[in-house]
Amino acid sequence: MAKPIHEMTPMQRQYHAIKEQNQDCILFFRLGDFYEMFDEDAKLAAKELDLTLTTRDRNKPKEEQTPMCGVPYHSVDAYIARLVAKGYKVAICEQTEDPATAKGIVERNITRIVTPGTVTESCMLDESKNNYIACLYGQESLYGLAFCDVSTGAFFATTCADAQAAASELGRFSPSEVIRGGDGCDNPILEDALFNRLNCCVDEGKPEQFSLQESLALLERHFQIPLAQLGLTGLPAATVASGVLLHTLQFVQKNELQHIRHLEYFTTGRFMELDLDARRNLELTETLRSKDKKGSLLWVLDKTQTAMGGRMLRNWLMKPLLNLTEISQRQSAVEALVNSAVCRGELT
Repeated sequence: MAKPIHEMTPMQRQYHAIKEQNQDCILFFRLGDFYEMFDEDAKLAAKELDLTLTTRDRNKPKEEQTPMCGVPYHSVDAYIARLVAKGYKVAICEQTEDPATAKGIVERNITRIVTPGTVTESCMLDESKNNYIACLYGQESLYGLAFCDVSTGAFFATTCADAQAAASELGRFSPSEVIRGGDGCDNPILEDALFNRLNCCVDEGKPEQFSLQESLALLERHFQIPLAQLGLTGLPAATVASGVLLHTLQFVQKNELQHIRHLEYFTTGRFMELDLDARRNLELTETLRSKDKKGSLLWVLDKTQTAMGGRMLRNWLMKPLLNLTEISQRQSAVEALVNSAVCRGELT
């Protein structure tokens, strides 16, 4: 049980002030060569990471002791990866001033927040597929969706006319995390897609986040072009979804995300419609029973040499083209390489 504020040490007060601002995260609090966790965070981390729960208050009654556990700073990524894989968010709190020159308690602050959809470290990712975070916004029977892979900078947006179409788009991108808000986002079709089919981390957005004017201003400021050039004119639902997603990423990553330089708005009619059941039954990227890549269509076709190539092939399978011109262009490019062994060898 947390102590009254007047009984806390300066460091404890600092910890609780930072934790208060990050209630939905497990707080990794840097103390020397370790990241420490306290109270309920410590109990949860000890359980999920098989850590030993300890305390510095051994001379006090058990109900007054502060539970704690820690991990070494040099191996923290492995522990974070395990927590994120289980759907938890982790806030990293670092010392932000030199202890040698600090007067009193060393200043600390959150330097980044790691969530299932915002992981960028290669050791935590399967680099052969995109790791998307999405925003789903419902407005007047329409749904705006935005998707971003923070590690590659890919950013997409679209609008869907009903919940079934929105669920299909979510299945196409398979995000590991979704922020949702607005009207109709608790639709049974979407609930089933998010919690039963995709099993992704779902964040409930606050109503004040979903402001059209603020989203518009943020997008134009970040991409440095007017809304018309972004392709979002007359598409308020997609504009809000894109703005909320970008704002969330900036907050979590604690930087301006300059590598996200382009937003691509696409119409759902550009690709063949495949609902979640069709994708599963066709075993495009994973088998129906074991959920493994081995045995799927992607496993048969994937002879790519790079992670980037693997991601592209996966995206092609998940988004079959409908436009005859685009299909012909893709086939012509493949034919050119098939017929030129020398060129193909040099590229390889």
